[in-house]
Amino acid sequence: MRVFDFTLLSGYEFSGVDVAQGFRARLFAKNNVNAKFIFTELPTIRDMELYGSQKIKRGQIMSAHLFMTGRLDMSLSVKKEALLENEKENYEYDNIDEDGKVIRLYNSGEKSVEILCDEDGFVINESLFKNGKKYLVNYYTDSLSYTELYNWDNDSNDGLNPERRIFWNKQGQMVYEQCIYKDNVEYLFKNGEVIDNVEFLERFVKAINLCENDICIMDRAGYLDYIQPLFENKGKSKLIAVLHSDHFYKIYEDESSLYMNYEYYYWFKYSEAIDYFVVGTEEHKKSLEAFLKEYDCFVPHIAAIPPGALPEGKLKSKNERRRGSIISASRLSPRKGIDILIKSVIKAHEINQTINLDIYGSGNDEYTSYLQNIVKDAGADDYIHFKGRCNLEKIYPHYELFASFSLWETFGLSLMEAVGEGLAMVGLDVRYGNRLFIHSDENGYLVDFDIETDFQNKDTMGERAAAAIVKIFEDDNRLKKFHENSYMIAEEYKEHVIESKWMQLIKNIP
Repeated sequence: MRVFDFTLLSGYEFSGVDVAQGFRARLFAKNNVNAKFIFTELPTIRDMELYGSQKIKRGQIMSAHLFMTGRLDMSLSVKKEALLENEKENYEYDNIDEDGKVIRLYNSGEKSVEILCDEDGFVINESLFKNGKKYLVNYYTDSLSYTELYNWDNDSNDGLNPERRIFWNKQGQMVYEQCIYKDNVEYLFKNGEVIDNVEFLERFVKAINLCENDICIMDRAGYLDYIQPLFENKGKSKLIAVLHSDHFYKIYEDESSLYMNYEYYYWFKYSEAIDYFVVGTEEHKKSLEAFLKEYDCFVPHIAAIPPGALPEGKLKSKNERRRGSIISASRLSPRKGIDILIKSVIKAHEINQTINLDIYGSGNDEYTSYLQNIVKDAGADDYIHFKGRCNLEKIYPHYELFASFSLWETFGLSLMEAVGEGLAMVGLDVRYGNRLFIHSDENGYLVDFDIETDFQNKDTMGERAAAAIVKIFEDDNRLKKFHENSYMIAEEYKEHVIESKWMQLIKNIP
């Protein structure tokens, strides 16, 4: 059995989807599942670092572009010493400077070559410069894999993006070229054949030679170029589609969609080709099944498997939780309801001056400024703070209460992490994650919320939310009970529980 996970994204902001893929990569490796996580676009160095931070190893990553040169993964094996020795005759330099993972060669005071390595001294790429400008970059895996060419004489190129790439096989022979235009790319083969990106990915899907024992997992939908080729050439392999967002939105719930989430339109239209949908919660499973029936779509098997899990053997926090402390952790976007949370905390602070809020996460500058101005205009800077984005593993235990005021949460990895650290919980009574992790009167409170009436009347709703926050901090014994109950709720999301669900699915898929 082989597992192919489509697709790792290149050039996008990191999200919970990437965290979910990292979790799955670790559990597959632990259980000796032959799994590859696929880039259908060439990854940048930043992309590789981000997925590496989620413990997706280069040996687990497959590039469609490099597979077509005969490479099954993106493992590095060219040592910096070997590259310098093999190519020293080609370099013109009279000085060499090594600074951590970067080696720079200079000729008459000008940088001529820059070699980037990983922490083990394996070469990632080498950039060549002329008159201070980069004109060529060679990328390495087990050998020279592809070359990027830059043309500074082309007025349409700002020097930041290549205009052409040449892909090499392991013997150093050219396999094909990629020509990069403003709105599209083309592939040129030695026989003169020219194809577009969809045709290229069709060749890739055919080349991996899918059979009935193989499983393809789709983590990305939308209008990505790999979707149609995979559906048309899956053969007898099994297809699992993972929904990381909701499939349906009411008014105000999403900035770009109303009713059907068109990201999943192709999946729903051709759902008879899909063997399993995977969602994060039982509530989402029931909702999706009803939705597919309502729209006369074929209803495949649907499994509810959380996109992440809590580590085993984690001890209860012995840290002193800061009195009256609230934490939120999310992207700073309108859907996350941070403005509602801020206004609620301002109202709650009028009653209980120990209440304070730290907001973790980042977003676009305009919305972030809007939120900061709410705090500033209320004179709340001394008890509401913006903390930016960081690893929260050691941060959660210092807080008493986690707040989720999202208009909806498909699952809510941060909510799961918060209950795992024993925080009390408060949030809007919305699908799916809030209802999963916030059990009213057990570990916190769900605040009544109706999107169609409350969204336009946030002040009244903010008063209800403020009352819930104040109530949580009124009774120390009740708050302690909430903390203990969160630890108990978290037991359902330990690694061995979620791991078992995934392994049962891929082993028993019909």
